[in-house]
Amino acid sequence: MNTVFRGRQRELDILTRLYGKSGFSMAVVYGRRRIGKTMLINKFVKDRDCKCISFTAVERSENELLSMLSDTVLNALAPDMEGSISFKSFEDIFNFIGKKAQKERIIFFIDEYPYLAKQCSYIQSLLQKVIDNVWKDTKLFFVICGSMVSFMKDEVLAESAPLHGRTSVEIKLRPFNYLETAEFLEGYTFEEKAICYGLTNGIAKYIEQIDPKQSLEENILEQFYSGGGYFTEEQIKTSVAGDRQNPAIFNSIISAIATGHSKHNEIATYVGVDDIAYPLKVLSNTGIIEKRISRRPYYVITDSMLEFWFRYVNKATSLINAGNGEAYYRAYVKDQLHDYMGKVFEKMAKEYILICAGKGRIPVVSDISDYQNSIIDDNGQKRQIELDIIGKAGKDILLAGECKFKNEAFDKADLQALKDKVRYISASDPVICIFSLGGFTDHVRSEAKDCILIDIEDMYEIKKNGEIT
Repeated sequence: MNTVFRGRQRELDILTRLYGKSGFSMAVVYGRRRIGKTMLINKFVKDRDCKCISFTAVERSENELLSMLSDTVLNALAPDMEGSISFKSFEDIFNFIGKKAQKERIIFFIDEYPYLAKQCSYIQSLLQKVIDNVWKDTKLFFVICGSMVSFMKDEVLAESAPLHGRTSVEIKLRPFNYLETAEFLEGYTFEEKAICYGLTNGIAKYIEQIDPKQSLEENILEQFYSGGGYFTEEQIKTSVAGDRQNPAIFNSIISAIATGHSKHNEIATYVGVDDIAYPLKVLSNTGIIEKRISRRPYYVITDSMLEFWFRYVNKATSLINAGNGEAYYRAYVKDQLHDYMGKVFEKMAKEYILICAGKGRIPVVSDISDYQNSIIDDNGQKRQIELDIIGKAGKDILLAGECKFKNEAFDKADLQALKDKVRYISASDPVICIFSLGGFTDHVRSEAKDCILIDIEDMYEIKKNGEIT
């Protein structure tokens, strides 16, 4: 498995600029599990020429955490004093760090901070006191990191939180986009890289499970449909619910949405629980699902790996445990991959538009979404209009788009259907973008000169300066 550090240059630049400032600084880095937070901070620390205290909080008693942090601090700052002194409290440790940081730059990194804060309920108020009275006049570079996104947002970054206003920078680490994911997949075709993006959702740890030396199918069978694969039922439970007490309801909600139960009441009925507001909030904060606003609001799964697992792997767990997952894949999944990739391809197209906004003919849009609306057509008939992509600047629609992840070329009938739908949106001469895996027929290329035609090769060969090739 490839563990070479890739990407995250923007985040490294932010931390580097902050580190270059004099005095005390505090950075908060958060994001869902396995997205690469610890690797990012470790890479940043590795490139710094200073002492570093790197402490990972775990689910232990307060006394154990105190002892573990004591050992870590002494090992980093005063190894010659190990065994000769001890700290009776966290406040003693923090004061000791502050004293050492008066004369030199020191990085103090607490990973999985929510474990420490939950076990020691007073730690946040204590840190507030220490920052205000001790650390503010030092050269300490303080970093806290957490995977419990709801906790980090509500208990660390919220206005009511003790540490509010003391943070120099907040970094929410997001999944890699499709171009960044492709950097891990040298040797694969563009189509295979796109499918891998869907199967991993751009999550660093998931991408590492894909071995480009093997075929794509071998990787799918080994990682999803094998008893020894990475994407086991237990792994999925952890990915969805983390360390929460009742993972079953979180998994049931994902399963409900993946199987077409997308509205609030439909999800509640499927799960068998009336009040699902809290787990929906947690899943939304984590970035696993998203609430789409329409006349009848609905939820979608934004994590394409989980979408794949709950649609195409969940029902096969008995066969997988019996060592026969491959049979299920070949019978029910292999021919459905392009259908599954429809939503993923739309996501890739939206990322492409944002990357290329303001370049060439693509306008600068600030909001990209899909589009659904009921209209009365020219024949006076009620009709449902759906478009894969709508790009807006404020309330103005500047761009409309269609995405086809199929091997057949985008043809005359596809073009006519798209232009017919665009007539019914409230926009004045929007730019039309068409994304097609299978390219375009000669008719479309000659008759759609007012549209931007983008095939899979175009999507992957964007120049570094952002220009479209």
